[in-house]
Amino acid sequence: MGLYTGSASYVRYRLVEDQPERIKEIALEKLKQFSFREIEAGTLNEKSSGWVSAENMASTFFDDLHFCKEPYFAFSLRIDVRRVPGLAMKAAMLREEIKYKKTTGLEVVRKKDRDVLKDQVRQDLVRRSLPVPALFDVCWNTVTGEVLFFSTSAAANEEFAVWFLRSFGLKLARLLPYDLAGVAAEKNPGVEIRFPTVSFTDE
Repeated sequence: MGLYTGSASYVRYRLVEDQPERIKEIALEKLKQFSFREIEAGTLNEKSSGWVSAENMASTFFDDLHFCKEPYFAFSLRIDVRRVPGLAMKAAMLREEIKYKKTTGLEVVRKKDRDVLKDQVRQDLVRRSLPVPALFDVCWNTVTGEVLFFSTSAAANEEFAVWFLRSFGLKLARLLPYDLAGVAAEKNPGVEIRFPTVSFTDE
């Protein structure tokens, strides 16, 4: 998040190659093709990623070009993940081991059978768990070729770069502080320019 908030943390990227002509039409097509898909209840899918509207995380409708704010494109990357809490997994396993011992009459669960039980328990918990969504805003300047991703999470940035390449066929390069300093120095010769340090988290 961050594009529509008062303050935000973001990472700046630039396109490695020149963006193609008709970028608006191409972006519309790719945003629709790689839009977010809900994880269906009862399935074993644990993760789903895709583009959504920056104005409404439940909307994958891009036909009205609302994402185009000349010369910018504004949209969001939504990532839903199903997570099975460790304590819930432990409690469910203990319950199944008790049932196993009563059914088989054994005092100890054999390793092979325990592995089977563990897999069955995890699948059952995944099917019943609700996806936890995460939303990350994106702002793409189609004139300069710069892209802002509104998160400093290392994992989120890695997934964003991969998903952007997969969607648009365009590779991104992260602009580091010294890259920005070089650009600023060219624009402002003789002026001392300082940039804050950008730190990344492991969230």
